Amino acid sequence: MTAGVDLRLTGPGKLDVGEAHLPTAPLGPDEVLVEVDRVTLCGSDHALYDGSYGGPSSYPLRFGHEWSGRVVDTGANGRSLLGRWVTGDCSRWCGDCPRCATDRNVCARIQKFGLTVDGFSTRLRTVDRRYLYPDTHDLGPGLLALSEFFAVAAHGLHRVDPRPDERVLVIGAGALGLASYLLLTGAYGVGRVELLEADPAKAAAVAELLPSAPVHTAEPEPDTAAQAAGGYAALTAQARYALTVDCSSGAGGLATALAAASPRGRVLCFGLRRSAALRTDLLVANALTLVGSIGGTGGFARAQEFLAGHREEAARLVTHHLPAERAAEAFTLDPRTRIKTQLLFGEEPR
Repeated sequence: MTAGVDLRLTGPGKLDVGEAHLPTAPLGPDEVLVEVDRVTLCGSDHALYDGSYGGPSSYPLRFGHEWSGRVVDTGANGRSLLGRWVTGDCSRWCGDCPRCATDRNVCARIQKFGLTVDGFSTRLRTVDRRYLYPDTHDLGPGLLALSEFFAVAAHGLHRVDPRPDERVLVIGAGALGLASYLLLTGAYGVGRVELLEADPAKAAAVAELLPSAPVHTAEPEPDTAAQAAGGYAALTAQARYALTVDCSSGAGGLATALAAASPRGRVLCFGLRRSAALRTDLLVANALTLVGSIGGTGGFARAQEFLAGHREEAARLVTHHLPAERAAEAFTLDPRTRIKTQLLFGEEPR
């Protein structure tokens, strides 16, 4: 067990770099002490840093909800985890309310690690064992720290039940979009999955990372006959996908997803933004099913099983590794060329 770096965001653009200290309070029976090895930066971490995050949040805050580490001490009920590599939930759920009975990501008393309560941007972190997932596939700390966002994608896709014969459009080729693409093709066996990324530089970077992925920079060309017909037909001018998945951060992502979905199609939305306009004409006239999804609780087993079988492809999504002391630099990397950045708090191989 070693002392190390402790990182806190005290406000937008304000990062405090300190030293982690061994907790002085005794561990409760269900608590464990984790020696954090690395944190994988999420888009929400970047948004917290620049002040643009659209969901509930608070400062000061230890960020980081995508992470891996090793259990170095436990309370009485956590002995089976001692020495094991683990990762954990972003959702801090209660487990007792009626909502938790169906989906713990929408718990009535939900808090979010690294967003509304302290996350894991510190070398030593005490956490309740019920929020942890051991590495049961020998992923190693690097892949294990990708579990959470793959679990988010897996949890959402499970709700819309993709089928192998469908044509699917994923909007936004960031990390969540690429995780969705890999799961759709690798876990669900969908043969026709396309990516839409409006930024040409980001699209080019993704094409290098995943050469087999069809990446478009322009929205689907409208059907001129449908446009000319006008009326309800015009509302289906771009509709050609049975399932569209909005993983974008831009305000227009959901509108594109609705316009591109075929009549009676499904639209899965991961984007958390307050300002997006909802095209109810497309939603209603085309009898679409719109599904919002948040959190990865319930998806970790599927995510880790997938990562175990697709190690090389998943590892490519980590484009940058930096020591935790250089976190400020990590937050300013060019978003057009980075996918995932891992901040290293430990000394394990990448």
